[in-house]
Amino acid sequence: MPSRPSTDVTEETEGGSSVLSKLFSSCESDPKGSVHRAWGIVLLLLVVFFVVSIFETLNLKHVDGSGALILASVWAGVVHLILALLGTFVLKRFPTSFAIGFFLGFLVVTANQNLILFCVFHSFKYGNLKTNHAFANLALALFLVLSFFIALLVNFHKDLLVAAVDAKGLGRKRQTNDDCVSYTYEDHQ
Repeated sequence: MPSRPSTDVTEETEGGSSVLSKLFSSCESDPKGSVHRAWGIVLLLLVVFFVVSIFETLNLKHVDGSGALILASVWAGVVHLILALLGTFVLKRFPTSFAIGFFLGFLVVTANQNLILFCVFHSFKYGNLKTNHAFANLALALFLVLSFFIALLVNFHKDLLVAAVDAKGLGRKRQTNDDCVSYTYEDHQ
């Protein structure tokens, strides 16, 4: 059976490097710093989106807008706030393989939600068109920024990983007689 060509952008190509590696080659000297700086930009946009979602919710309530769209704007604001907290915790405090994988999945779902929000709110004719379009355009901008960040994180995820025992606050480092390092879990109650 003939083998099928791979469509995975993270696998090595014939030239010896992946598409994402070529795209982010300028970030290779400091991959962890690049991811953290990009996350800082994403955080800024997430906070702005949270504030704009509050204005959109108030706008829709003021003009007796659709209950479904009010719920959508509230839900979007809450999800983006959770994303900001979760992402900061995962990247700064607990970057294990499982946590980064979970975070990547959450990023993909949120990015797709933003694309749907753009399509819905950009064509919505009721209420204040300026806030509807501001909300929709910011959702599109977040979709694009989150997509870029997802690609960056996929490319450099191995540079961020730590073992679960090495994550801050999970174990206490202790030297043994055999010049080995072991970790013990201490319950701080």
